[in-house]
Amino acid sequence: MKNQGSTKDLFDLSQPEVADAMRLHLLGDREGAGVAFAKLLVKDPKNYFYHYLLGEAKYATGALDEAVGHYAAAIELKPDFGIAFYKKGVCLYRMGELEKSLESFSALLKMRGQGHAMASYFYGLISQFLGNDAEAEEGFRILRGASPQSLIANYYLAQLKLKQNKLPEALELLEELLQATPNLAEAYYLKGMVYMGMHRNMDAVGSFRKTLELNPNDKRARGNLEMLTEVPEP
Repeated sequence: MKNQGSTKDLFDLSQPEVADAMRLHLLGDREGAGVAFAKLLVKDPKNYFYHYLLGEAKYATGALDEAVGHYAAAIELKPDFGIAFYKKGVCLYRMGELEKSLESFSALLKMRGQGHAMASYFYGLISQFLGNDAEAEEGFRILRGASPQSLIANYYLAQLKLKQNKLPEALELLEELLQATPNLAEAYYLKGMVYMGMHRNMDAVGSFRKTLELNPNDKRARGNLEMLTEVPEP
């Protein structure tokens, strides 16, 4: 039978070994916490919260495959444990297992009351990596709706708008992002590409020059600038 008890039932801080494990966790002693929660799981293997916190310890020490195993065990015991889906997705993303990662974030986004703004970010980013532009745009749209201050979504949305030839929308997104981060070289490069698509070549020249000012090693910007001006850049 799956352990669906309350957190209080699962995590009794009146027990010295439980209190000590949590103390180590809160102090950032991930290795110590990992040992402590592993011992607790021997006594109570159906405790999803112990699995989750042991997953956190393994994640923090870079043992991602072990972390995934414990997050998965927590989910098996508590299928609506949204944060475990999120952390499992992050681990799989870091491991390069993008399709499995996307499954975790997709499952989380379908859960009512279990929302996590960054889940939509990863959903959008992975979808974009996999070439699923419609899903990517939806993910970043959800992120901006849930967290309007998450302006980094603008960069990826602008990339998508450029591919769709929706150039004014791409430009607006980039200008908003550059208000927050004025020295973002990649945004200036993308802005230059948008201007080229709009045949605003002088504006494109300005954007590529700003890109090179911020990142002199950007050969893409240098090549586009030389093409537009027919003058080799120093």
